Amino acid sequence: MRITIHKSTIADVLSQIQGLTGRKTNLIITENVLLQTRENGVELTATDLETGFEGFFPAEVEAEGAVTINSRKFNEIVKNFPTDAIRMSEMENNWVEIASDNVEYHIVGMDPEEFPETPKIDEVSFFSMASPELKKMIEKTVAVGVGGDEKRAHLIGVNLERIEQGNDNLLRMVSTDIRRLAKADYLCDPDSGFAPGPTVIVPKKGLNELNRFLPAEGRVQVGIKDNYLIAKKENETISVKLLNGMFPAYEELLAPDPAYDIIFDRNLLLMMLKRMSILTSEEYRGVVFHLENNEITMRTVNAALGESKESMEIAYDRHQQEIAFNPRYFIDALNFISTDKVRLNIQDEDHPCIVRSEDDLSYLNIIMPMKI
Repeated sequence: MRITIHKSTIADVLSQIQGLTGRKTNLIITENVLLQTRENGVELTATDLETGFEGFFPAEVEAEGAVTINSRKFNEIVKNFPTDAIRMSEMENNWVEIASDNVEYHIVGMDPEEFPETPKIDEVSFFSMASPELKKMIEKTVAVGVGGDEKRAHLIGVNLERIEQGNDNLLRMVSTDIRRLAKADYLCDPDSGFAPGPTVIVPKKGLNELNRFLPAEGRVQVGIKDNYLIAKKENETISVKLLNGMFPAYEELLAPDPAYDIIFDRNLLLMMLKRMSILTSEEYRGVVFHLENNEITMRTVNAALGESKESMEIAYDRHQQEIAFNPRYFIDALNFISTDKVRLNIQDEDHPCIVRSEDDLSYLNIIMPMKI
């Protein structure tokens, strides 16, 4: 292989795939990228065995071939290369030369034949959606994450549904960590090519990688085929391998009784929760909500740090009650809501609190209470 490619063409994408190639797998070669010549350009492939990226980039092809090269070092070389034009040549024993008139690198590569195959998925039924909206949906749902060695699909993945609801076509993402649940909907255009289909579970780490590639404007093609979620933009394609498992039933929680709704000023509530969370810790995570006589009083008690209390006037004329919640969950939810007013559906200590915008049900959070 012998090509000339431009720094401005591949610098951004090399930066974006570092999350893929930096992930440890049982194959060292996945730390590399595969470059293969095509007519009038080069195809770049990266994978962590669960999420794959393929992109075609224009280049001057002098000799056909394929090479693999360490992704991290290749990214650093390109990022700091002094000229826009970069010459790349395949050498003996899988070495790769990267050069210009004044700069020359000789980099150890690996046999491109050993690079794992990425899925070749044909005849995908794509539908089109706004890229910024898909980014928002991913960010809202992967924020509800679990750590450690968790393997259960419904906790490490996001439930993705394609729903026909009357005359509306909805793409829905739902995520849970047992203590809370986030739901985000997107209303697809009638001419988007949307069609209802089976529910699938997409790994959160794969969605995080997909989010890196989504443009801040424009549209993206989305499809599901052969156990993969596929997203396509221009000359780049991302494929994320789906998880096997069942997502818990949640639908009955999506229609809260409006009699228990309390309207809050979003910014005032957010800042109050942030102040209350200052004295929380791993051992003392809870904040007690005391509701009575058109007022909410929040209280934090931490034996190691101290205590705090703050009150706010609200429209509340029901019976007195105290319910404990993790304030971090409310802060996460409110950070994704942009309206001035929010609704908290607070029933009692035996039911979850539902957080949503005052007039938009496309995004909501369901937060379980804590034992006092």
